[in-house]
Amino acid sequence: MEKWKDNHLSAILEYPFDFERYIEERLREISDFDERQYAKKILAEGLGKLIQCTESRYRSLEKRVYEELEIGANQYETVLTVVNRNNYDPTNLTLYPVVEEDLQEEILVEKLSNENQMWLGTIYLRVSEQEQRRFEQIQSFAGTLNYGEEKQDTEFYVQPAKRYRNIMEKVYIVFQDNHIPWETINTAYLDKFYDVYTVVQEKGTVTLENAAVIFDEFESAVCYGQVPLWNMEWVKFDSGDFMLPSMNDIYYEHEFTLEDKSDGDGYLIETNEDILEIRHEKKKIVMKSQKETFESWRVLHIIQKETIISLDYDTPMITNHKNDSFIRRFAENSRTMLMTKTDLFRRIMELDIRDYIEVIGYEICSNVRDYKTVESMNWFVRDELFPMESRKVMLLKFKEKEPGNYLNESMVRYVISQIQLEISEYRCVGVII
Repeated sequence: MEKWKDNHLSAILEYPFDFERYIEERLREISDFDERQYAKKILAEGLGKLIQCTESRYRSLEKRVYEELEIGANQYETVLTVVNRNNYDPTNLTLYPVVEEDLQEEILVEKLSNENQMWLGTIYLRVSEQEQRRFEQIQSFAGTLNYGEEKQDTEFYVQPAKRYRNIMEKVYIVFQDNHIPWETINTAYLDKFYDVYTVVQEKGTVTLENAAVIFDEFESAVCYGQVPLWNMEWVKFDSGDFMLPSMNDIYYEHEFTLEDKSDGDGYLIETNEDILEIRHEKKKIVMKSQKETFESWRVLHIIQKETIISLDYDTPMITNHKNDSFIRRFAENSRTMLMTKTDLFRRIMELDIRDYIEVIGYEICSNVRDYKTVESMNWFVRDELFPMESRKVMLLKFKEKEPGNYLNESMVRYVISQIQLEISEYRCVGVII
């Protein structure tokens, strides 16, 4: 049973049965030394080898079946991390800024400032989600703005960075327009970014570099100059030479060819008022439009090759990758969705959360009002057919792998967000115990 977790059987049975240990324990119960030695020769050397041979044959059979049950490669898996802006590596072709303007703060100043308040910059808060709620309840922070040797006392206001929420909603719409099934993107990092504002100043443009904000108890958790990256980029393209006019010459079909693109990568067309229909076909994406030619349409390129870790990219990568297993292959090929404890736990632990939390139990609760609704990472997905308030609560219980890690609560919310997509009869709630 050595390296049990490396075998595909670990997805079927929760605990292996250790025959060697069982035999040794039974041998200890034989008091007569000669009888114990004889029994050991029969059991350990005879029966033990028979068991090992049988297990080896079962593993070979399982491996053969496992390899026959292939599942299609996911072209749309996401990877996210956070880096210091000064450490961003533009030559790394696997990770790009979530928002392109993050590298051009002068553009963000114009977009995010208004006549009443000026955007100074963005901070990253390394605290748990519970601490985030306390941070958000603080109306303002004291501090000073520095103009050379002159200092001016002022108030600073902090709000969640809305541009990351906006981009997530936009990506979801792109998936929908391309008829690609949506899998929850883990936004644990994105949800911890906050924009800092102050009242409009008369002395010209100021930034967080000119400010000294007093964040009190949160001071040690505030990180400046951080930028979220992910394995996606927006690429512009123009109309090509190949077009197929319709039978009645009312519209044109433009092809975005995938022949020269990286195998395994995902490509999704961003819809606009000129695109009437999007179809994904073998090695191409077809767009129906009334326009004969076009310029600067956009495609979302989702990179699936191994992520390159550039110098000083120290923050762990978080993904929405699902671990492969025998049961997952069997379930997806047979299109069966079992509502059992084992299957539920399997689906949870297939998610990329193993370094942070593990599920240890669940219960169905009728006292729905005792459990507050926490915003999902899929907040933009609308489900009005079965109101959440009318559903019983499925309470999922988790244990921390690394107690105190500031991402643990976010990982629970990620699990709940994904499982809620798969289970409609309950309102899913997660707790760490």
